[in-house]
Amino acid sequence: MKPVSIWVMFLLIPFMSKAWATDPVWFGDSNAPRVLYINSAMDLASFEPILRAFVVQHPMIKVAYRDVNTLELYYLTIKEQQKPEASLVISSAMDLHLKLVNDGYAQSYQSSFTDRLPDNFKWRNQLFAFSLEPIVMLVNKKAFPGDLPEDRQSLLQTIRQNEKTMTKRIGTYDIRQSGVGYLLASQDARQADVTWGRLLEAFGSHDVQTYCCTHDIIDDVASGKLVLGYNLLGSYASQRAQEDDRLKMILPKDYTLMLMRAALIPKGAPNSEDAGVFLDFLLSDSAQKMMQTQGLLFPIWPDSSTPNDPYVVNAPGPTGVIELDQQLLVGRDYAKQKRFIRNWEMALEISEDD
Repeated sequence: MKPVSIWVMFLLIPFMSKAWATDPVWFGDSNAPRVLYINSAMDLASFEPILRAFVVQHPMIKVAYRDVNTLELYYLTIKEQQKPEASLVISSAMDLHLKLVNDGYAQSYQSSFTDRLPDNFKWRNQLFAFSLEPIVMLVNKKAFPGDLPEDRQSLLQTIRQNEKTMTKRIGTYDIRQSGVGYLLASQDARQADVTWGRLLEAFGSHDVQTYCCTHDIIDDVASGKLVLGYNLLGSYASQRAQEDDRLKMILPKDYTLMLMRAALIPKGAPNSEDAGVFLDFLLSDSAQKMMQTQGLLFPIWPDSSTPNDPYVVNAPGPTGVIELDQQLLVGRDYAKQKRFIRNWEMALEISEDD
C-alpha cells in the first residue's frame, strides 16, 4: 500500500469528523446475519429504491448506507486503508476513484456481470461504472431573463445583456470542496478552453455563487434565488424538473459531458463477497431498468423504446463521455490541481480563504 503523502494528510483533517458525523441509514432485516457497509456520494433519494429492492432479493444481508460528499469520500477511503469498514465505495468523481485504484486502495472483482461491461466502463477489474448521465444546466423558467440558453455561448450572451439580473444568480460547484465539481471544471477546460475561459470570466464578474453539493444549487434555482445552475448532475436535475414545472433541464447543444458513476471494493474490505453481490445487482437488467423507469439514474443500457423518455439521453449536439483512462490522473497531479484551482479562484475573483 502506498503511503499517504503529507499534503493529503493535511487535507484529511478538516473532513473526517464531518464525514463520520453522519450515521448510516439501515436497510433490510435487523436480524440478517451479514452486513454490507456502503460509503457513497449518491443522494439517498436516488438510491433508496435500489437498496430496498436489493435487501428484498437478498434477505440474509442488511445494508448500512452512508452518504458522503465526493471529496470527503476520497479522503475517508484513504483514512480507512488499514482497517476498512465500507465494503463498497460509490462515487461520481471518476478521477478520484481512478486515483484510489491506481494508488492501490482497491481490490479486484470479476463476474459475468462485470465481464459484459464495455472495456471503457471498467478499469483493471477494480473500478466499475453502472450509470452514465449527462451534465446539464438547470434554469428557473420564470426567473430567467429572455430566451433560455441552448448552449454556453447563448448563456454568455444572456449574462452580458442582463448583468443586473444575472449577478449573484448563477450557481455552480466550488471545485475546492466538490470532487465531482473539480472533475467537471477540468473537463470543460479540456473540451473548450476558450469558451471555458470566457465563461469563467463572466461568472467571476457577475459574482457566481459556489456550492459543495448539487441539491443546494437546485434548491436555490427552484426558489428563484438563482436563475441558473451550471454543470449539474443530470439525474438530480431531471428528478426535480419532473416534479417542479418552474424548472427546465438543458443539455447544452455545443457539447454535453457524460459522466459515469462508479464503484470499487476497498482492499481489505470486511465483506467483499457481498460487495460483489451488490455490484452485480447494480449491473443486472432489473436494477438498470429500475434506474430508468423510476427516474433514479441514467442507466448504462437504457431502453429507448419509449418516446421522449427523460432518462434516455437525447443530446441536441455532440456528447463528450468522460473516459475511465489514465488521462483522468493527469488532472489530479497535485501541482496541476493546485494551479488549476488557483486559476479558477483568480478568474472568479475569490480568495483562497473564501
